Amino acid sequence: MMLGMVFAAFYYFMVFDQGLAQKNSIAASENQLVTFEQQIKDSQVKLDRAAVYMKTAAEVGTTINKLLSLIPERFGSADMMKLISNEIKVVGSSMTSIAPQKPEVSKFAKEFEELSLQIDISGTFQQHMLLFSNITRINQILTIRKFDLTTVREGKGEEPPLVRLSAEIVAYRYIGDGEAK
Repeated sequence: MMLGMVFAAFYYFMVFDQGLAQKNSIAASENQLVTFEQQIKDSQVKLDRAAVYMKTAAEVGTTINKLLSLIPERFGSADMMKLISNEIKVVGSSMTSIAPQKPEVSKFAKEFEELSLQIDISGTFQQHMLLFSNITRINQILTIRKFDLTTVREGKGEEPPLVRLSAEIVAYRYIGDGEAK
C-alpha cells in the first residue's frame, strides 16, 4: 500500500496537472478568437470603405462622362453658328450679324479649345432673355461673354422697345493633348 501511495503521490505531483494544460489551451484559444474577431472587424471596415470608394468612383466616372459629352470632340464653329442662329430664329429676334472668331486653346485647361461667335441681334428684351434661357438648355457647355444691351427704339403704347444685343458666345471642344485641331 505504501508503494501505491508513493506511486499516487508521484503521479499527483509529477504527471497530474489539474487541467492546467487545458486551461492554458483554452485561454490561448480565447486570445486567438479575440484576435480573429478583431481582424474580421478590421476587414469589414476595409470592405465598407472599399464599397464606398467603388460607389464614389462610379459616380465620379459617370459625372466625368456626362461632362465630356457636353464638351464633344467633333464640334466646330459651323455647328455652333447653326445652333445659335436656330435659337435666334426660335425666339423671333432679327439677326444683324453672326461671326465666328478664331478658336483658341482654353486658358483654364489645355485639353479644351474655345470656339467663340460674335453675335449682333435686334429684338425685345424678353426675346433676348428667352434666347439666353434657350441657350442654357442646349446639351453643350456654352458661356456668354461681353454682352451689351442697347435700346434702339423706344416702345410706343403696347409695343415694347427694340433692343440691340451684342455678345460673344463661347463653346468648348475637347482636343486632348493640347493640340488645336
